[in-house]
Amino acid sequence: MPKKQPTAAKRARTAARAGAKYTAALRHETGAHPLPPHLALFDTDALDEGDRMVVDCLRALAAEGGPLTVRMAEPDPEVLEARMRAEEKGIRPQWQRWASAEAAVDGYVLRETQYGPNRSGYTSTNRGPRVPVPVRADDGTVTVVAMPEWARLHEGQWIWEHTGWPVERPGRIVDPPQEFSPAPGLRWQVAVWLDLAHEGKVLGEDYGGGTSDWSTVGWCTSREDAQLIARAFTSHRGNHARADVIEHGSDNGVVSLTRDTYLTAPDAPARPRPPALGEPRGTLAAGPRPSSPDRSEIPEPAWYQGAKHPPNSSLIVWTGSGWRTLVHTYWQSSGIAAVLGIGAGGPYEWAEAWGPRHPDRDMHDWTQEGRELTHRFPEPAYEERTRLINAWRQAREDALVAALADRGGLTREQAAARLAEGGEKYRQVLEVGQATISRALHTARRALPEGPERTAIRHALDDLMDRHLLPADAERIAGEQLDSEIESTRSPGTTAWCRRAVAEYVSPAADPAAAGVEGFRPQDTTMAS
Repeated sequence: MPKKQPTAAKRARTAARAGAKYTAALRHETGAHPLPPHLALFDTDALDEGDRMVVDCLRALAAEGGPLTVRMAEPDPEVLEARMRAEEKGIRPQWQRWASAEAAVDGYVLRETQYGPNRSGYTSTNRGPRVPVPVRADDGTVTVVAMPEWARLHEGQWIWEHTGWPVERPGRIVDPPQEFSPAPGLRWQVAVWLDLAHEGKVLGEDYGGGTSDWSTVGWCTSREDAQLIARAFTSHRGNHARADVIEHGSDNGVVSLTRDTYLTAPDAPARPRPPALGEPRGTLAAGPRPSSPDRSEIPEPAWYQGAKHPPNSSLIVWTGSGWRTLVHTYWQSSGIAAVLGIGAGGPYEWAEAWGPRHPDRDMHDWTQEGRELTHRFPEPAYEERTRLINAWRQAREDALVAALADRGGLTREQAAARLAEGGEKYRQVLEVGQATISRALHTARRALPEGPERTAIRHALDDLMDRHLLPADAERIAGEQLDSEIESTRSPGTTAWCRRAVAEYVSPAADPAAAGVEGFRPQDTTMAS
């Protein structure tokens, strides 16, 4: 038997005899050492002699500060059968490795199982087996918590599923797994422990599905940006129990190092309720929203060649004098903006999310062609969205007037008058000419693999459709496109009309009425009147 030592549990029992609640007194004795609120605490007075001896031995080992012994028992037969089937097929099993734990006087005995905490028969009164786990605080006091029996293998070591603590050294969430920087400039990683066992929920007893684990929020170019995001994720009670800021070397030949660790405080406020549909998301700052940056101002980093899934979406913030990239992430920009509190009173008043552009995704083609704006923060209200749409339409109309004036040798006033005189028929001619040129660019674009050349054609398409800027040899490539298209559903007269529309769009006729352009013919003016 180990020698008797003063422990927090003994002091708590003394307080309980004086009328205090045992668990409350025991938590008070743990001082500044935070324990997950959903874990129950072991009352050794309710145990028989054998179980009490096991708990006392584990408490004594934890008080000495040494690791607890972890031994593996013979796995369940279904685990052996699954391994044999995998070996016969020549594959390496990729499933999660689970084990059921049983306490011993010097540590734990783990028996590997096939499916983990998904047993049936749990009820509100029968919560399943609990294992005593001693936790040593910084001041040397030891608290024994009642842990659900399940452990899983994480990066080569067994951890308790419901807290993320290593089985041999409980009390601290296991460190994040080793990852590699996706680009030379992104040296600061923000990783958070996603805790799915908050508010007393227990995997396999209250819910099934995902497991608590580390998740990379994003990658930053500076430590200050990473610290800002990590602090924001742990500033409220919720699913994020810990956040780490990890430094990587200038190349992937240097092992990463955790520089900062943030834990959620026990008295942290609850995270605000997400706004319901129709409610404003974020508080708009005073003054107008700054204009979005040009696509050339937010280039994508040069990813390492081995980065298969780089964090190619980003959150950019307005600093008062310009835009800058705060973090590159895996489509988590909205969540980061929410925890940061982008808007009035937050660290930044305005932000935008930019991500890879997949223009052919409706055809299940995920070839990337540059980047595009995906979201604005705070989210624009209905009135602001209406203004943005109207401003875009007016800019497109102004671009058409400017292009018609430049290519036709007209003033802007003359070009606007020409559009008004020609009416909808003349606009249809210009739209057909523009669409024919765009079809030629689409044909050339889809014939190329993903890369700078294909993205350059995509940018030429954007300039054509939004700003009415012509690509090089526009009339020639449009003619080749019409020659290559099958005319089974289109008459030769329609093809000739398309060629005339391209010619009018590229080089507007000096006298459209004499040239017989639609919208200026006598029959068109008669119908319009």
